[in-house]
Amino acid sequence: MIDFAPILKKYKPTEEQNRELKHTASEVLGMINSILEKKKIKAKSLLVGSVAKGTNLASGDIDLFVIFSKEYSIRDMERLGLMIGHEVLPQGREKYAEHPYVSGQLGGRKVDIVPCFEIDPGTRIISSVDRTPLHTDFVLKNLDSEGQDQVRLLKLFMKGIGVYGSEIKVSGFSGYVCELLVIKYGSMLKVLEAFASLKGKMKISLEEGEIREFDAPIVIIDPTDITRNAAAAISLENLSRMKINSRMFLANPMEQYFNTGADYAPEKYRERGTVMRIFTLEKPDIIDDILFSQANRFRNIIVQILEEDGFMPISSEVELSDDIEVMVECKLEKLPATKVHVGPPVDAQNAIDFIKKWSGGRATLGPYVCGDRLCADIPVGKRVLEEVVQERINGFIIGKNIDQFKAKMRIIDPAKSNKKFLVLGKFYNKVLSGLPS
Repeated sequence: MIDFAPILKKYKPTEEQNRELKHTASEVLGMINSILEKKKIKAKSLLVGSVAKGTNLASGDIDLFVIFSKEYSIRDMERLGLMIGHEVLPQGREKYAEHPYVSGQLGGRKVDIVPCFEIDPGTRIISSVDRTPLHTDFVLKNLDSEGQDQVRLLKLFMKGIGVYGSEIKVSGFSGYVCELLVIKYGSMLKVLEAFASLKGKMKISLEEGEIREFDAPIVIIDPTDITRNAAAAISLENLSRMKINSRMFLANPMEQYFNTGADYAPEKYRERGTVMRIFTLEKPDIIDDILFSQANRFRNIIVQILEEDGFMPISSEVELSDDIEVMVECKLEKLPATKVHVGPPVDAQNAIDFIKKWSGGRATLGPYVCGDRLCADIPVGKRVLEEVVQERINGFIIGKNIDQFKAKMRIIDPAKSNKKFLVLGKFYNKVLSGLPS
């Protein structure tokens, strides 16, 4: 087995970095508490997330919650939360998850100030973020310093294989799920062994008793709320990636699995004997979790157009960078001048109408009978991939935040561009590697 100490040394915060993190967090907490006291707001501030739990990597962000009394309405909680966030982070931007919150920079670190309501374990939540302070408390009570390092290693492994992150565009493992897995199994290696031996879905609970049914590839009962699946965000594909990569690592342990400089690097075009095009749209200023579903719809519509018109798409990928990037790979870039137009059955009421429509030289061949149907070979209008998509995309609504940009959609042949596209890096780096030759 490889030596994990150098890996931890590379990615674990140093004592000085931790002091800086705690100092910045303490400074922000003090500012929040001062506002709460001055304005007589019934709330308290709390450091949460991986920094609070001691499972953060050196690049970790600072998550601070303003926990409001339940006597406030949701509207007032959100309004006061934003007011506090903007006072503490004057250059911060409002972002939107279940509640609006303020995100900004302080002391060279990304800081999020998030409002929520105070709840007790097992009580009904008002919003999902209300559980976060309970998660922090549970992990602190159940992980020692060695366990914290095991969580760090598990996060690094998951980052290295591209399955870390509960945001929609990743649909992977959250930091909290990593913590629960280590608490359950005891170490990073034991977690990998569990995935390597897993057949089908995973269902686990940290408590004794029957596990509630959820329609999800992985079920991990949240110990702070037994009605919740903490692993609900994880896709079947990412479960599968975790299974096979765990098996490969245990068969041939290599440090490359923990190389997290980026989940994937942007790459140049590689010749595959196919036709690749990258479709880009301007990226609006909204959070990726909201934007990604619209970007994915944009990808699906392009694939649909290319399928319907006969370009034979075989793969696609979507990524959010400075722009929205969609890559589609097809077998054809230009259609033949003629296509077969399949008409009604010969005994259909409108069969004669079809014959009339395509007679008199309107078809390049036909009408004629093929099996029990009428057919005609007809001229193709737009034949070039780019022209077809540009023309037809206007007939679709691709998303309320990005529809306004479709008139400026760019279609790029990556073989003729020197730019490195993130979407190509994501596509090419799906390849599994690491087994001994």
